[in-house]
Amino acid sequence: MSSIATDKATRKRARALRLGGLLAVLAISTAIGLLHGAKGVAWRPVSVDALCPFGGIETLWAFIAGGFLIKKIALSSLILLVGVVATALLMGRSFCGQVCPLGTLQELSARTGRKLFGRRLVLPKILDRPARYLKYAVLLGFTLWTWAVSDLVIRAYDPWVAYHHLTSPELLTELGVGLFVLLVALLGSLVYDRFFCKYACPMGAFLGIFTRLSMFRITRDTDACVDCGLCDRACPVNLPVATQQITNSSECIACSECVTACPAPGALSIASRSGRAITAQKLTVLTLAIFFGIALLSTALGWFDLQQPTLASEINRAAKQGVPVDTNSIKGSATMREVSDASGIPAADLQSAFGVTEAEMDLPLKEVKNVHGFSMEDVRGYVAARLDQP
Repeated sequence: MSSIATDKATRKRARALRLGGLLAVLAISTAIGLLHGAKGVAWRPVSVDALCPFGGIETLWAFIAGGFLIKKIALSSLILLVGVVATALLMGRSFCGQVCPLGTLQELSARTGRKLFGRRLVLPKILDRPARYLKYAVLLGFTLWTWAVSDLVIRAYDPWVAYHHLTSPELLTELGVGLFVLLVALLGSLVYDRFFCKYACPMGAFLGIFTRLSMFRITRDTDACVDCGLCDRACPVNLPVATQQITNSSECIACSECVTACPAPGALSIASRSGRAITAQKLTVLTLAIFFGIALLSTALGWFDLQQPTLASEINRAAKQGVPVDTNSIKGSATMREVSDASGIPAADLQSAFGVTEAEMDLPLKEVKNVHGFSMEDVRGYVAARLDQP
C-alpha cells in the first residue's frame, strides 16, 4: 500500500484549508439567508428550503411517483442531493466533514468549549452507543412522514432553517422547535464535539449508508504507527482510529483530522481499496469540487436557479407556455404591494380581502399574516382565483 508522508507544516496547511473551506461555505450560506429575508433587495436568492440536500430525499418519492416536488422544495434540492451522494462515493460522509455549514457551527462551538473546559468530553459508552441510532430514527420518521403527506414536515424542527430565520418573526412562532434544536446542537457541541451530527442528523444517517461503498477510507499502517493516540483525541466523533487497520465506520465524517494530527510518517493515510493514497488537502479540494461542480454545471444548464422566482416572472412564463400560473412563487418575503403590482389586482381589493392596512402593504407577508389570521395558502389561492377570471 502506498502512503503519503507529510510534515508538520503540511498537516497544518491541510487543517487550515479545510477550515477555510468550511468557513467560506458558512459565510456564503449565511449571506444567502440574510439576503432572502431582507427588505427591498433587488436580487433575492431562493430560501434555505431550496438549498438543502435533505430536501431532495424528502421530495424524492413525490418526484419519482408523480413527477412533482413537494411544497417549498425546488429542483435545486435534488441536484444538491446528487452532489452529496457523489461526495459520499468519494469518501463516505465527506460532505459532513468538508462542506456542511451546520457542522461548521458545531465545530466552532466545540473549539470554544475546549477553551472553556480545557479538554474534550465524551459521553459514556452506555449512553453514546444507543444514542447514535437516534439519527436513523429521525431519518426514517421524517422521510416517511413527508412522503405520506407530501408536505415539508421537518421544516418546523430543522435547526438549519431556524438559523436562516434568526431575524424573522417566524423564529419564535412557526420555527420555535427548530430554534430549540439549534440551541441544543450548539450548546451540546460545547461539551461533546459534533453533538447533532452524532446523535440526530438525518442527512448524516443517510450518508452513512454509503460509507462501505466509498472509494477512499482512513487506513492505518501498524508498522509505522507509534501508538501515540493523537488520532483518537483528534477525532470529533470519537472513533477508535488508533486500534483499527481500516476506519470505515458510518460515523466517520471524513474530516481527516486524525490524519493531520498523526506525527508518524505513513502511519495514517486516506487510501483507496487498491492502496492509492491521497493527501488531506486533496480530499478537501475533491469534495468541494465535486459538490459545487455539480451545482455550477446544473446552473449552466438552466436546471439550478439561485434566484427566487417572482410572481411577475411566473405570470410571464405561464403566459408564454399557455399554462396556469403557479402562485407558489408568492413567498413570505414578498409584500402585498409586490403581489398587487405583479398580478394587476388592485391594492384596495387585497386590503379588503385580507384586512391589511396601507402601511402593512409594504411589509413582508410573513410579518402580517398572523396579525390578520390568514395563511400564505390563502393569499396564493386568492391570487390564483383572480388570475383565472376572464
